[in-house]
Amino acid sequence: MNTLSIFKMFPEVTPMQTLLHYMLALHGVAATLWIGGMFFAYVVMRPAAIAVLEPPLRLQLFQAAFSRFFKWVWIFIVILLLTGYFGVGAGFGGFTPHLHVMHTVGLLMCLLFIMLFFALYLPFSKAVEAQDFPKAGGLLAKIRWVIFANLLLGIVNIVVGISGA
Repeated sequence: MNTLSIFKMFPEVTPMQTLLHYMLALHGVAATLWIGGMFFAYVVMRPAAIAVLEPPLRLQLFQAAFSRFFKWVWIFIVILLLTGYFGVGAGFGGFTPHLHVMHTVGLLMCLLFIMLFFALYLPFSKAVEAQDFPKAGGLLAKIRWVIFANLLLGIVNIVVGISGA
């Protein structure tokens, strides 16, 4: 059964409504992966790395993990912004109060990530590559707090998005 036959069976479902559902699903997946990745890094990987790796190896692990994860975060941000604005325009008829909250928190998360990436991660990565482990360790401590703040903001957005409050 293709999409067109679904429209014939349910004439009240328009192609725009179907597209909206796919866009909202994509929005939810991107948000889940970004927030889940932060949860994993902060709550699972960090304590495990501290337990089993010496600081130089730990710093190299985080540099390698962040280099992979942050590429995906850039993609998630683009998806979240595009699908979010599409949903506001096509599905919700503008900003409702809870969408204003989600939008503001989401933009704050994006700005925090951009700051983290350029002001902390890039210097951290260069310090690890130069084997300046004391500098890298100090930067990683700051990265950890920004990730924690973004994780909390992400959880707030999940609660607002699910509850609509």
